[in-house]
Amino acid sequence: MEEEYTIDQAIAVISRAIDRKKSEIDDLEKRIKRLKREDRIAEMQELIDYLKADTTAYITVLADMTDDDSLLEGLDLDQENVVECPVKYDQYVSGLSADDLENELEADEIRAEYCDEVVEAMCYDIGEAALKSKKMVKFLLDDPYALEALGELIFYDDYLYDTFKALASESKDKGKDGKKKKKKKRD
Repeated sequence: MEEEYTIDQAIAVISRAIDRKKSEIDDLEKRIKRLKREDRIAEMQELIDYLKADTTAYITVLADMTDDDSLLEGLDLDQENVVECPVKYDQYVSGLSADDLENELEADEIRAEYCDEVVEAMCYDIGEAALKSKKMVKFLLDDPYALEALGELIFYDDYLYDTFKALASESKDKGKDGKKKKKKKRD
């Protein structure tokens, strides 16, 4: 994130974006009633649907940031259809005031960064749990894709690769010591 935000600042930016989008949706829904041409009605409806989906996404982020699940009440979170960015979106963005455009960009940046952090935390937890589970480690050892992905991760991370080499060398040395001790015992 280019600019660092406190959690309170991030919540304020996201809240403002939600309120603004809800107001814009209301205005668009009033305007669509006056349109006559089907193609213009369809374009306007696409924009409304997109803004509604965008607002829902912001609300879910806000609910997570504030630990307030009540914000999710009444929202359709199980949308099966992905809402594509409408043709009119560029026109919509260019029609925003300078303050609203700044809010749009800040809110989008905060949402993206927050979602990235949530995914990173989830991946960390999953990775930790997987490596602590003997059954999961066995499954990973049997999966060529998982082995390749893990090997690639280690190979491209200097610290992990150096640690891996040191541990492999240490393991090899212990193996040699064990063979020498067995040989001495036989003699």
